Amino acid sequence: MRAGTDHRTAAHRLPPGWQFTLSAVVLFLALFGSHLATPLYPIWQADFGLSNTDIAIIFAGYPVGVTFGLLHGGRLGDQLGRKPLTRAGLLTILAASLCYLWAGGFTSLLVARLLNGYGIGLLSGPAVAAIVELHPTRNRGSASRIGAIATLSAPAAGMLTATLIAHYATGPTAVAAPYIIFAVLLTLGLILTGGYRETIHPEEKQSLRSASFRPQALRVPPGIALPFAYAACVAVLTWANTGLWLSLGPSIIPALMQGAHPMTGGLAVVAFLTTAGIVQLGGGWLGYLRAIVVSLILVIAALTTVLASLHAGGVAGVALGMLLGGTSQGLAWMGVVELTNRIAPDWSRATVLSVLYICCYFGSVVPVLLTGLAADVFGLSRAFGGLCVLSMSSAVALLIWTARLRRVLPDRHEILPDVPKGVDRTASAAPPD
Repeated sequence: MRAGTDHRTAAHRLPPGWQFTLSAVVLFLALFGSHLATPLYPIWQADFGLSNTDIAIIFAGYPVGVTFGLLHGGRLGDQLGRKPLTRAGLLTILAASLCYLWAGGFTSLLVARLLNGYGIGLLSGPAVAAIVELHPTRNRGSASRIGAIATLSAPAAGMLTATLIAHYATGPTAVAAPYIIFAVLLTLGLILTGGYRETIHPEEKQSLRSASFRPQALRVPPGIALPFAYAACVAVLTWANTGLWLSLGPSIIPALMQGAHPMTGGLAVVAFLTTAGIVQLGGGWLGYLRAIVVSLILVIAALTTVLASLHAGGVAGVALGMLLGGTSQGLAWMGVVELTNRIAPDWSRATVLSVLYICCYFGSVVPVLLTGLAADVFGLSRAFGGLCVLSMSSAVALLIWTARLRRVLPDRHEILPDVPKGVDRTASAAPPD
């Protein structure tokens, strides 16, 4: 007990602004390796003789692992505390990095991918909740933007690092160097978690014996069900388009450009994610609702531009559509995270955020898989066009829904009560049957 008290006292010695910054840096370091493997797949495929099906299964291991991590991490983060779950996630991701370093074929790569996803899912809800709760002025809008920026900028930085190393390094170094760098960053992240305080009060925390380790139900407190459903639908749409670019972006632009450099496709995806992060840095003045509205309009503009450019064979139009798509992603994710943090009560914030992230990964994976299946039947161009039309139709439907929900959504300065009127806090937080 004394050690825990001393630890909290040491963390309190740092000014609140420093504690907030450290919590954001920890999230950035954890997410740095989210897409580190993407530029390395061709190397593994050649070294281990993997088929395209093998690569697809390994790729799918990440969202599967993330989903299971989110089902455990959110509620445990509310029960045991933000920091224990963040540290558990960092250690799991570190173990995954070691698996990547020692990988010798399909099985070890799949295990590494599953562990990496599980660790990120485990810490995502608690780490973002800590950022919001450690903000010096408790400004949920500003804190949410920081969390959203880290979610997009960290994978972009990691992918850029791996792309450059894979291109310029030779032999085993091309695969080992990115994960050695990542392992060092994860170790630094574990150290930095000691620099900020636990945001769950000791009397509200549960012991390991009393905590529930069963996967959480995909539900949120009844008082926020309607605005959360709206936020989740926007998140599914925006991450469906992001998944589209992450999966097809590396091949679309090089295919349109004669004699394009092999790194062009990977750098195009980095540009998409970087654009999203830059937009979030300067988009706070819009407020979450205007940001969502603008993002939905940009979804329509981006996909229309891409479809027209692909039909005409113009790479400039595809590049413009990608930048518009990155802008849309940045604004939408910034708005969705802020809205979720405004409506989520403190006692279940990590749980609510984890449900949101599950919706995001569902949005980023399922449409792309369906497009791949449809491509075998109708051809890639028709399948891609069908997904674009579906996304644009969804954007129009969400714009109409936004107009109808404006009166019930919190304004840009409003925070819903910690426990909505008429809601039994204990019942809402109870584990599912």
